[in-house]
Amino acid sequence: MKSNHLPKFKIWIRKLLVVFILYLFVSVLYTFFSTEELRGRSPFLVKWFYYPNQWDTTTEVFAGEMPKKNFIFLKPRLVEENKVIEFPCVVEPTKEIHLHGKQSGRVRKIFVAEGSFVKEGDLLLEIDDELLRLEGEKLRLSLEIANSQVAIALEKWKLAEKQVDVKLREIDKKTEWISIAEKEWNHSQNLKEKKILLWKQGFVSLSEVEKLKQEEETKESQYKNLLRDRENLLSGVNLDLGIENLSFEDQLKVWREKNTSLERSEYELSLSHQKIIQNQIKTNRELLSETKLRAPKPGKILKIQIKEGESLGQIPVMVLVEKGELSVGFQIGEADLPNLSPGKSVLFFPSDGKREPIFGKVDRVGGYLDPKSHSIGIKVRLDSKSPFILPGMFGLVQVKLSETTEKILISKLSLRGDETSGFYVNVKGGEGVERRFIQFKPYLSDELEVMSGLTLEDEVESSLSL
Repeated sequence: MKSNHLPKFKIWIRKLLVVFILYLFVSVLYTFFSTEELRGRSPFLVKWFYYPNQWDTTTEVFAGEMPKKNFIFLKPRLVEENKVIEFPCVVEPTKEIHLHGKQSGRVRKIFVAEGSFVKEGDLLLEIDDELLRLEGEKLRLSLEIANSQVAIALEKWKLAEKQVDVKLREIDKKTEWISIAEKEWNHSQNLKEKKILLWKQGFVSLSEVEKLKQEEETKESQYKNLLRDRENLLSGVNLDLGIENLSFEDQLKVWREKNTSLERSEYELSLSHQKIIQNQIKTNRELLSETKLRAPKPGKILKIQIKEGESLGQIPVMVLVEKGELSVGFQIGEADLPNLSPGKSVLFFPSDGKREPIFGKVDRVGGYLDPKSHSIGIKVRLDSKSPFILPGMFGLVQVKLSETTEKILISKLSLRGDETSGFYVNVKGGEGVERRFIQFKPYLSDELEVMSGLTLEDEVESSLSL
């Protein structure tokens, strides 16, 4: 029996030893690393695990006790600075460009994302252009047919002109013969008149005169016959000139134009049809180019208000911030107007309080007083293009004035407490230490500006080692 109970006893001893070691380890951790706030929230754990006297440590400060040797007391630091005025503000784009699609249709692909920077001419999105491409192919086929029709009409016009030229050459030949016959007739008339004078003087016989008269009549008949032949060539043509007393050469010119007017009109009509199709092809190419939306200016994509596969509507598809520049806008009262003028430097503090202030300059001062809010609009252009500053964020604009003011500063390491119970500092008073609740605001990364609760004569506990 004794041999059976001995192993169980050893097991219990081991368990108790493990529990003791674990308790000792937790007690050491809780004593050295627990804060006053944590101990205040869990007094049960303090009762069982907190042994500052045994482990020779404490993080509490009791009124009336002298501080530990690893703390010193320092007076607040006084600085003299220009007075500042602050205004709540909202971040907004300096210049927004609302991009609309020039063509209606379904969005095939979007090539950018919100927040991305683009250059001028970069492709932003593409609209489905299948119908326009099919229409372009159809127009190109129509243009080939129109080119063939123009070539055929031109050949017909040239052939008609050749046929007219053949007839004109025949008429020209008749005209040349008429001119020769007219000259011979005139020559025979002159010769007859001379012979008649000689006959009257008795130098020429009457038979010779009669012979010349017969020659003259023959020449006249030849001349009139040629005229009749030429008129017969033109008898089938109705010139319908509308203008009388035209020379024969002008009549031939008009006749030539009228006899080829049908072929010429057909050629001009086919040529016009060709130009119409060419203009349609040009328009189709322009429409194809408009299916690709490109960035008109360099900048940052603020919003994308459409998705791939959706159809374009009346609203802008994208909003572009030109050059990615941001500004802050705020309102001021008329009394503060003399302190703000275009070009004045200011500081912008983001609302999260974790980022460094951003420099900016007053870009525009409103030109009128808002009758409802009785305020004036101000816009400040920021120098930074930080990707963490986005339109719509809140913040404060700080403006330095010419007047100066004094500020009381303490180290951030001197601050105790929390937002629930209040913030305080340990102040040396006589031979003891007392809590002093204060109001403050951040000044620099490692200092606080005390608004109330301290004076320059107070000595504040600091966590600097001696």
